Order: sequence, then C-alpha cells, then structure tokens
Amino acid sequence: MKKGLYSIGGIVILLIAAFIFVLVPALAGGTSANRLPAYGSYDGVPIKFEEGTEFHSLAMQAVQRMEQQGYSFNGDYASFFYSMAFSQAFNQVVGPMALRDLTAKSGWIAPDTAVDRALINQFYNESGEFSQALYNATSDDTKRKNQEQVVKALDAGRSYEDLFGSFSSVKETKLYGLKTSSAELEFIRKMGSDVREFEYAAFSMKTLPDQEIKNFAQKNADKLAKYDLCVITVNDEAKAKDVLKRINNSEITFEDAVTSYSTKIAGDTENGKISQNRAYQIETLFKNKEQVSEITSLAKDAVSAPVELNSSWAIFKCLGDSAKIDVDNDEDFQAAKTYLFANEKGFVQDYYTAKANDFIAAAAANGFNEACRKFEITKDTTPSFALNWNNQTLIGRSALEDKEALKGASINEAFLKAAFKLNKGEISAPLVLSSTDNVVVLRCVEVGQGGTAAEDAARLIGPEIANADSVVVNSAIQNSPKIKSNSAEFMAVFTGEKQ
Repeated sequence: MKKGLYSIGGIVILLIAAFIFVLVPALAGGTSANRLPAYGSYDGVPIKFEEGTEFHSLAMQAVQRMEQQGYSFNGDYASFFYSMAFSQAFNQVVGPMALRDLTAKSGWIAPDTAVDRALINQFYNESGEFSQALYNATSDDTKRKNQEQVVKALDAGRSYEDLFGSFSSVKETKLYGLKTSSAELEFIRKMGSDVREFEYAAFSMKTLPDQEIKNFAQKNADKLAKYDLCVITVNDEAKAKDVLKRINNSEITFEDAVTSYSTKIAGDTENGKISQNRAYQIETLFKNKEQVSEITSLAKDAVSAPVELNSSWAIFKCLGDSAKIDVDNDEDFQAAKTYLFANEKGFVQDYYTAKANDFIAAAAANGFNEACRKFEITKDTTPSFALNWNNQTLIGRSALEDKEALKGASINEAFLKAAFKLNKGEISAPLVLSSTDNVVVLRCVEVGQGGTAAEDAARLIGPEIANADSVVVNSAIQNSPKIKSNSAEFMAVFTGEKQ
C-alpha cells in the first residue's frame, strides 16, 4: 500500500514513545471537572483535565491501557493508579510542547507539501488509492482540526528528528540527529575489551552458628538485659515536674497519672508498661543517652526525675527487678539474635571474613576446589565480563546480576577494583557484599580480550550511544523551568481529599 512520507499516526506514536517516562498516582469520585485546578502548565499555558483537551484524551487512554493490564481503579490503590495515568498523560503533552517551542525558535515552518502528504493518508481506501468519496464525506471542520494536529505533529517532529535522528539515512548514517564519531565508538568499544572470568566461593551471612550468637549475647549482656518499667509521657518539662510533684505529694498515684496525663507515645496505652524493655530498646527513646543509666538503676517501686526523650518528657517507675539475659532460654536467645543481626552486622561480617581467610589459606595450600570441599561450599563461576559500573549497556551487560550471591556487585567499587586487579590464578581477599549478605572469595580463571568487534561497533554500539543521548535530552526537556506541575493539588481535589 502506497503511503506518504509522513502519517499522523506515525508521528504521534513516535512522539508519545519518546515522552513516556514514569507513570504516577489518583481517583475520580464524581469530581466536577469545572472545579478541578490545572494539572500543570507549560510556559504559562495551563494544562487542564477538560473534555476535548489532549490531556483529557491521553489520561483516559492511559487509564484504559492500565485497566487492560489488570490495574483496578475501584480498589484501595485506585488513587495511586489514577495518579500514574495523569502523570503519564502530562508528560506526553508537555514533551511535544517543548519540542514545538524549540522548532518555533529555529524559525522552521512545516512546508505545505509535508502537511499535504500527511493529510492525504486519511483518504486512502483499502486498495491503497486516494478516495475522492472519503475526502468529500469528511466535514470541513474535521479537515481543519486534522490539519492543525498534523502541523503540531510536524513541528514537534522536526526538533525530535534534529535531536534524536530519523528513520532516513545515507548508508548507515542517520540523516538527522546527534552523530557518533568513530573515535567515540572505538573508545567505548575498548572499554569492554578487557574481560575477566572468575570462580568464587560465597559465605552467606544470613545465618550464624548458635554458639556464636550465645558468645555475643554474653559479651553484650548489659545491652540485652530486661527491665520492668512503666512510663508517663508529657509534652514539656514543666508538665512533667507538675505531675511528679502531685505523685510525690500523694495527690495521685503513678498508675492514675498514666491514665490522666500521659500522652502514651511510649509504653502500653492502658497502663504505660514498656514492652520493648531490653536495655538497647529503652536507649532508643532517649535524647541524651547518658540519662539511660538513671532509669535502669532505679530500685523497685522508685520513680525517676523528669527526663527528656526524643520528642517528649517522661517519668519512669520501676515495677520490678531487672533480669539478665539467659542464652539457654529460647526467648532470650531469639532476642539476642534479633539484636545482633539488626544492630551489630560488623560482628557477623568479622566472623565470616575470618572464615573466608581460613578458606583462602586452604585454597593456597591445596587448591580452590579442595577448599570448597573442606568448607562445604558449592563453587560457582562467572562468564567473562568487562569492568562495567552499574552494568551499562554501552559497554555490554555482565552476568554479575544473574548470580544470586553477586547481585549488586556491579555498583560495589571495592569488589570491582579487587576483581580486576587479579591476574590469572590469583585469589582475592574476602569481599563483603552487603547487597546480598555474603562474603565472597574470587579466583581469576582467565584474563582475555572480548567485547564488540571493531567492524560491529557502529551497528551495535551506535544505537546504545543514541539511546543514552536521548535519555539526557529527554531529562533536560522534562526538567525545563517552563514546565510546572500542580499534581498534588489537582489530585487532592480529584480524589475528594480537598473540597
């Protein structure tokens, strides 16, 4: 079927594809569009959610697409999903507006011949021939509106092609858009040419022998001791002193003061008793950690002076004697384990780093495979990969992220530096990967040359450079000071949160 150089649909789809960035959050509860504020603006021109506007049409299309993909606009997340649809539609509107602005500044005007080529596509019949009947059946108003849309699309398309290139090319070089020099291609190609292949042993830090946990608990008994305390919290020091004075004068009991005066931001809401009562948990309440000992040293039935917490003032009462941790008691053991993994990761890292060092010594003496057998480690290997921070497609994606123990390694500077310093046959020092809670030992199996061949650089790397360029330009357009978003206020009215 013969078509013109441009078609309305082709240009619009191209532009929409270029400006779909992130979907964002909302919910219509019978909201009147008449009182909805503008969602945003471009260069002072308001973008409103009104019937017949491009923003309204694109937002409803986004909602329809999301519904087809399984998003529910009637459930608990309806507001969030509506917001996603509106954000997407807004980006699709302001992106082409910014491009048309660039075109207008250049002085370029869409030629009548280009407009005609785009318009005539609407009047082809099924045989691919121009149909006078279809043309005559189309109202003048529709033709005028279509012409306006075509001109807008061509104006935006002109700057889009100048920035990103087009489908038209001379040999392998795009007719328009940013160009890539041969020197740039070669530089990026060589970045991926030095490759390494490794075998590795990974020690998971997600578990720890029970005896190590018990040893830790005994060394940190003070942090894990339990205290039987009750607390009254108030907003300021003066109020705390007044409440304490009434308690000391027997005008009110401590327990009644909990009911009458406490803001209950710490302790049980009914009786003020502290349930998170390990020493390290109590310590988190205090603004001045040195005051913690004043509370943990209270004798049974004693009442403290007012002390300042992080966001209030408090009076404590000791209800009973403190209890030291008993590592043979399951509740105490689990409490010690929870504290250890949440607050003392360094202890766990030190244990497995020492274990990894023992592994390295065994590997140096008897070989990597024998060390794996001795330490009951299942050895794994990596395919060859280049030094590639954050797995950039420009250089070539590595397989690191496909290995469970090595996820996050592509953004771990210490790991990458250590790995690419190794020569063939060398074994690394223990490498801590917090991203996967593993301590890893690498052995370099091979050092070689890889990456993209010189003759394939333009074909394979060129599009990746163009894509990186487009991301930068898109970001610049979307961050233009001419683009103003009013999404928060719009969504508050749209969802009914604000009348």
